[in-house]
Amino acid sequence: MKDRIEPRHKVLMRGKLHGSGFARDVCVLDASSRGLLLTLATPPARGEMIDIMVNGHTLFGQVEWSHGRRMGLRFRERIDVLAFIAGETGPLALKRVEGGRRPRSPAIALDWSRFLANRMQFVVALGLIAIGGWFLFDFVRGSMGSLDRIGHFLAR
Repeated sequence: MKDRIEPRHKVLMRGKLHGSGFARDVCVLDASSRGLLLTLATPPARGEMIDIMVNGHTLFGQVEWSHGRRMGLRFRERIDVLAFIAGETGPLALKRVEGGRRPRSPAIALDWSRFLANRMQFVVALGLIAIGGWFLFDFVRGSMGSLDRIGHFLAR
């Protein structure tokens, strides 16, 4: 199963899909703030721009994929998915964060954490190797010094 950027909400909602001079009845199977999973008799082609009317809201998007009777619709703008499911009136578009950083998705944050953990493991291993090398050098140097002293003593 594909890792999701954000959770999907299972729903069962009827709607009407419009695009390229056609109108078709659709059923929404799941929803997220970025798109919908739809089922209909003959889905439009991938890449086609369409709009769908559900719960009194008209949403615009692009067909992301199509297979059999199912298709994925990706919105142009993120929506408040809970307001969409509840059928609330008013605009559904989420406000963009102006200035500052855009919030990271959990998947990106997880990848970044793994990256940092791998780098920390490398740094710790490198440090342990360096400390072990220093001890080995010190031991060999001390042993050589003892051998030199024994050689001077025997040479007398």
